[in-house]
Amino acid sequence: TEEAYTLEDALVVGCMLISLLKHADRVKIACMAQLLNALAPIMTEKGGPAWAQTIYYPYFFASVFGRGTALQLVTNSPGYETTHAKDTPFVDISGVHNEEDGTLSFFLVNRHTSETIETEVSLQGFATGSVIDHQVMTHPNLKAVNTAKNQDEVKPKKGEGASIADGKLTVKLPPYSYQMVRVKI
Repeated sequence: TEEAYTLEDALVVGCMLISLLKHADRVKIACMAQLLNALAPIMTEKGGPAWAQTIYYPYFFASVFGRGTALQLVTNSPGYETTHAKDTPFVDISGVHNEEDGTLSFFLVNRHTSETIETEVSLQGFATGSVIDHQVMTHPNLKAVNTAKNQDEVKPKKGEGASIADGKLTVKLPPYSYQMVRVKI
């Protein structure tokens, strides 16, 4: 049977892709089963519509804008305790410099259940830039899914408020959200 993916699944996929980019110096290739068969990020009905599942969007953004040199970002975020770690950060982030396009792409996840977290990213080493794209994916219901009848229930929307000042990118991350911010340098 085909799997319907939730916003929660999209956040997990976003975190997995962030992790792969963070470890690009060691992970040279990665395969994910969700790209084919019954776990596909695009759903169809025979003779009917086709629509993107929630997990499609993090894959899409990483595939199109995650090309170039992965940046080693030093992060500092409030965290929470899990059974596996005493201090798991609420915010996860990776970045990629595409020298050919003159862009930086940042992929961010906020895992906090209820708080918006304002995040600053130092653009040290890069010329002054401007935000050229900001996409935010969130929903009040972690279990929300896209269906044939409601294809746009969970999808990225144009973000507001990402800005650059004093060599820093500032962006607010709503609770349980995935974001992609692109900067032209």
